[in-house]
Amino acid sequence: MLRTLFRFFAVLVCSTAIITSGTAFTHAARRPPRHFPPTNFPPTNSTQTNFPPTNAPQAPLIVVQTATAMIPNNAAQDLAATCPAGRIATGGGGAIGPGGIAGGFITTTGPFPATNNPTGWHVIAANASGVTQPLTAWVLCIRS
Repeated sequence: MLRTLFRFFAVLVCSTAIITSGTAFTHAARRPPRHFPPTNFPPTNSTQTNFPPTNAPQAPLIVVQTATAMIPNNAAQDLAATCPAGRIATGGGGAIGPGGIAGGFITTTGPFPATNNPTGWHVIAANASGVTQPLTAWVLCIRS
């Protein structure tokens, strides 16, 4: 019992010493990187002179594609959203009705084709709500 109490006290003292010495918080004391005023950027000793233009258009990293179809009452439908050429799917999803409805069910959702480089996302849903409902599928695409 005395040995356990001594170990607890030793751990408490060591922990307090580390916290109060600043060792545990050294990341907070880091200095920001050196600032170059606009008149001195890039530094004059820089050897790189061919900077890309700042107004050059670049394709977005992530593109979201959607597809929407109407599902009649008491029916099911498979809907797919596909990526543009040169892009692969990294995720996706689907929704039935305007923000979810009673009687609407998404039964399956996933990438297609089921390979290492899917190019779309499909959603299978059933509608038993009593009225025709919209089904929306979306896919997140990145450059391949």
